[in-house]
Amino acid sequence: MPRFFSAFRSFLVILALVVVAGCGSKEDDAKAYAKSISDRHEALVEALVLYGNMVTAFHKDAKVADREDFIAAEETMRGYVERIGTLRELEKIRLPGDDEELKMAHDYFMISVSYLYESQAMLEDFGYGQGISALALGAWEEARKNFLTFAELLNQLEGNPPLDEGTAPGDATMTEMPATP
Repeated sequence: MPRFFSAFRSFLVILALVVVAGCGSKEDDAKAYAKSISDRHEALVEALVLYGNMVTAFHKDAKVADREDFIAAEETMRGYVERIGTLRELEKIRLPGDDEELKMAHDYFMISVSYLYESQAMLEDFGYGQGISALALGAWEEARKNFLTFAELLNQLEGNPPLDEGTAPGDATMTEMPATP
């Protein structure tokens, strides 16, 4: 019987090495994920900044929607939305490894995108009114909070020091994504 096990010992050692080599570390998985969504990530950052400025300006003065720079900003936003992709596309992104924290970070990313899209849809579907702009501003704020939580979680998973001392991930409360139009 010992002879039986000794014949398979080298096979078991090789199998164990393959299994261990196939399992990337949490940091490697997070870095691979960050690299795979880098363009979407960058587009979301730029969209959040631009759209936050647009909604804030509109909320202060509705006449701003007719200005050329506001219309140009709307066109720029369309480009960012195309780079980010649809929620369905984001759901299909394959995450490296099987880490729950990485899945949670991706969920925050998707929720941020969802709130941003919901904010845009409010203004487009219901017209540019002051009451709607307040709701759109609130949805944008939720998008921003969820993005900041995503960024901090991903940063920590990559093994980097915290982005902001004293701010723990979880500034945003994960909620269900708003319905998409």
